[in-house]
Amino acid sequence: LTITKACSESGESYPWQFYIFALMAIASSFTGLIFLTACMKRYDATFSSAMFVGSFVISASIMSSVHYSTFSHLETLWNWILYPCGLMVLMFGVQMLVNATAEIDGEFVGVGTGLRRQGSEGSSSSTEMRNPLVPITRDESGHEHTVV
Repeated sequence: LTITKACSESGESYPWQFYIFALMAIASSFTGLIFLTACMKRYDATFSSAMFVGSFVISASIMSSVHYSTFSHLETLWNWILYPCGLMVLMFGVQMLVNATAEIDGEFVGVGTGLRRQGSEGSSSSTEMRNPLVPITRDESGHEHTVV
């Protein structure tokens, strides 16, 4: 919006860097959604969404503190106390969700240990950790196999 306003006031066209940054912003957004979707298909959705939201808020807080000088606008002692406390409460909530025990299909699976859906204990976790988007099929006995 800032670039649009500046270009409309000066009558100039958009700089060539604008199109590159716009394309990169769109690509990174869609790539993040693809990874989130793949993570939610393989792992517990509560864990996936908690990690996504937690990392997004912390990243946005860091970027806003650099770009908008957030900490220079904290005027009272209450702002200096509550802003970091809010971030810590968020991270505590994410930690609680990650460490919680999830009940999946009547069987308890520790979310903090393994982070996999039920029936996937026999899969090769080293392959999944190296390439989380490798397609996996399940045979009649319920064992997962990587499709190459």
